[in-house]
Amino acid sequence: MFRKTLLACFLTPIGLIPFLQPQAAWACSCMQSTPEEQMEQADVVFTGRVIDRKMKAIETQPFGGRTWVQWTFEVESDHKGSVSEQVTVESASNSAACGINFQLGERFQVFANQNKTALRASLCSGTRALRDGQQEQSQAPSPCAGGHGNRAPEATN
Repeated sequence: MFRKTLLACFLTPIGLIPFLQPQAAWACSCMQSTPEEQMEQADVVFTGRVIDRKMKAIETQPFGGRTWVQWTFEVESDHKGSVSEQVTVESASNSAACGINFQLGERFQVFANQNKTALRASLCSGTRALRDGQQEQSQAPSPCAGGHGNRAPEATN
């Protein structure tokens, strides 16, 4: 009896292995590029304030889906390409998929690329937060400064 119980305890977990499904894993990895390269690679570069956020339908892929967030900006100035007074930019919903978590009401210098149907920005594009009164750069910041290039450096005393 003890042997049957021991055998059942050993074989039951092994019998469940075929039912385990692998889960998709995402990790953002940016190829190092200079500020000049980031500016050149972007289709559109502008400075604006985030005024709206909406979730977009899931885009399905072979190993799972990706949710996109649509961020609407009130544009202060454009530096490359042409944008209207308000523009919507998509980004992945989480940083593991290189998505940018823009903050409502904050100013950003956005580096975006035209996808089939939308402008998209990522942690690797050079986009960065601007403090009020802070001027935008004429080129993208280095992706190594400020954590993937999406945050303004902290003020020091």
